[in-house]
Amino acid sequence: MARTPWKIEWSDALSMENRQVDAEHQHFIRLVNELNEAISDQRRDRANVERIMVLILEDALTHFAHEELLFCETAYPGAEEHTQRHTELIGIFQQALKDIHHTESSRRWVEIGLTIKDLLVEHVVNEDRQYISYLRNNSDNTAPKGN
Repeated sequence: MARTPWKIEWSDALSMENRQVDAEHQHFIRLVNELNEAISDQRRDRANVERIMVLILEDALTHFAHEELLFCETAYPGAEEHTQRHTELIGIFQQALKDIHHTESSRRWVEIGLTIKDLLVEHVVNEDRQYISYLRNNSDNTAPKGN
C-alpha cells in the first residue's frame, strides 16, 4: 500500500500521561491510519474502507463512554460540554460512513479521511488535554498514571 502523507505518528505531544487513555488514543490513531491507507490504496476497496470506518465509530463510542465515566467519577466541570462534543463527533463519524457507502468518488473519501484525522488530533490536543489536567489535579488515583 502507498504511504499516506497524512499519517498520524504517536508522540509525547499526544500523550495524556494516563496509560489507559493513551492506549485508547493510540488504538484510535492506528484505526485512522488504517482508514487513510485503505483510502489511498489503488484498489479502493469500499468494503474495507467501510469496515475500518465502522471500527472507528465503535472505538469512538467505547472511548467516549470511558471518558464520560471518568467525568462522573471526578465531577469534571466541563463534562457537559465535552460530552456534547462527543455526540457531535459520533454524528460526523456516522455521516462519514454513510458518505463512504453512497459515493464512488475517491476524492470524497480522501476528504473524509483527512477530516477524521484532523478531528482526532484536534480533540486529543485541545479538548482531552483539558479533562486530563483536571483529573491529574482532582482525582483520588482513579485514573492510572503513566511512567
